[in-house]
Amino acid sequence: MANIQVFEYQNNKVRTVDVEGEAWFVLKDVCEILRMDTTQLKKVADRLDEDEKGRTLITTPGGMQETWIVNESGLYHVILRSDKPEAAPFRRWVTNDVLPEIRKTGSYNAPQLTRSQLLATALIAAHEELEEKDKQIETMKPKVLFADAVSASKKSILVGELAKLLSQNGINIGQNRLFDWMRKNGYLIKDPKRSDYNLPTQRSMEKGLFEIKETTIQHSDHVSINRTPKVTGKGQVYFVNLFLKSEKQEPTAPSGFELEVKMKLLQRGMKQTELIQAVQSDTGLFLDDSYLYKILRGERKPEKIIQSICKILEIEQKED
Repeated sequence: MANIQVFEYQNNKVRTVDVEGEAWFVLKDVCEILRMDTTQLKKVADRLDEDEKGRTLITTPGGMQETWIVNESGLYHVILRSDKPEAAPFRRWVTNDVLPEIRKTGSYNAPQLTRSQLLATALIAAHEELEEKDKQIETMKPKVLFADAVSASKKSILVGELAKLLSQNGINIGQNRLFDWMRKNGYLIKDPKRSDYNLPTQRSMEKGLFEIKETTIQHSDHVSINRTPKVTGKGQVYFVNLFLKSEKQEPTAPSGFELEVKMKLLQRGMKQTELIQAVQSDTGLFLDDSYLYKILRGERKPEKIIQSICKILEIEQKED
């Protein structure tokens, strides 16, 4: 029978099992916390490598049952695949509370982490750091988009003027491309053979996104009427917010250099602040958390600092 140790996380039990001196986690408990379907545990396990999962017998109120368990590396991969908000705090609880407690009390021997485990840990740490940075950027970013849309919404504007409004809010699109996009996406009539080509579709009019401005043109022998689509105030808010959402990108994956640095820090038990101090001492150059973050992400490439990081952490520097 498996040697079980039970931890409690926000009124949920998390059972760990001793497998040859290493802590393995009951997958069902993990999935319940991450709000994953516990009836599909095999599907979750199938996504993991063979050395990250296993089966064991545990005692339950219903008697002895065989259940899925995952090791530390497998646990991190399950957490990484979760898009639930519970994932990050749960991962922090495991790494900051559970594993240190297990190793401190001697319930399990502290195993030497494999390269895959170190990479998984580094990857999660990098993702969390990136998500935190993205949150800070979002909170600091001026609310130009909505403010501009509201201020402009008092009057209808031409499609070309909407393109300028979008450009002011970071959307790289001009008048011709915007017309083309609106035709392709069913906001304007796209058939050039029709007399109402480039005018709003019925759907657009029903949504209140456009109005049609009619201009009478007097010719020598006849009078013609020019019809121009104009974007209403409601339409301006709609399109600006629509483009903002489409332009919003998921956090990019950490670079190979960032993962290598994170892994080396984990191996050495070295903090990022200690690395910064070591680099400053080695180079005499300024370095802080924000600048190091940009270097690791590849946004800045100061040769002397990168060489120093590689030397301190014994990383083989690759040519670009």
